Amino acid sequence: MKKVILLFIFMFFSLGVASAKSIEFCAISGSSLEVDKSTKYADTMTPSINKLLIATEQINTNQCEFTVFLGDNLKGPDKYNLVMFAKASKKLKEPTYVIVGDKDVSQTKNLDKKEYYRVLRIFSKNKIKELPTVKKINGFVFVFMDGVNQFIPTQYGYYKEDEIAFLDNTLRKYKNSPVVIVGHYPVFSSNDIKETMLPVKINNFQTAISHHNNVVAIISGHHNIDDEYRIGDIYNISVQGLEKSGEYKKIHIDYDTKTKKTFIKTRTYSTEQ
Repeated sequence: MKKVILLFIFMFFSLGVASAKSIEFCAISGSSLEVDKSTKYADTMTPSINKLLIATEQINTNQCEFTVFLGDNLKGPDKYNLVMFAKASKKLKEPTYVIVGDKDVSQTKNLDKKEYYRVLRIFSKNKIKELPTVKKINGFVFVFMDGVNQFIPTQYGYYKEDEIAFLDNTLRKYKNSPVVIVGHYPVFSSNDIKETMLPVKINNFQTAISHHNNVVAIISGHHNIDDEYRIGDIYNISVQGLEKSGEYKKIHIDYDTKTKKTFIKTRTYSTEQ
């Protein structure tokens, strides 16, 4: 009889675990790393380098499964800044997923997206080779988007038709999986993020999402705003800039595959405590 009861308990908990997906990771936006070229050694500590190094130590202690960098990782499109950022982020024990922001790349400064990711491959643990791209992590599908114009410097993002098509096709392909969209720019407005702060023609992006029901979260940076809000069933998380605020976020997502319900919990950490 005891064996039967134990078997029932085991089956009950096994089914519960099988119907749930869970993931926990950290998100850093706007590290705006800059080296001090006025000194003899380019790796001389600056406030932005110091904050990133403190964040990496904290994240290693907090045991995040991975870290996403939401763009504006550099103060400006400069290879010295990029190499230092890559080396600092490499101190993280777990993988990193780095997307570019409008301050990170510039064709005229000889740091386009191709070169940006080539340098990251050499000096960091970054798992992204190009944007947009898809990564399947712990039962979740992460879609890393771009929207940055590397030819004309501008703070306003714009998602080209082929990138919108990529998103639409990806959401269709993984229609039975929970999807997390990660991008530099926010997709929806809120009390803090106004419509005028969104990328140009963002309605095309919004329309692509509306054709599907598997997006559970959108994570962004860019505006250095700490904001969390729901648009329908989609939880939007805007992460404040590390360089300006000294803060970053830890994000925990639970997803029930039976009910299709999502529970998201975040915690803000400070490098200035």
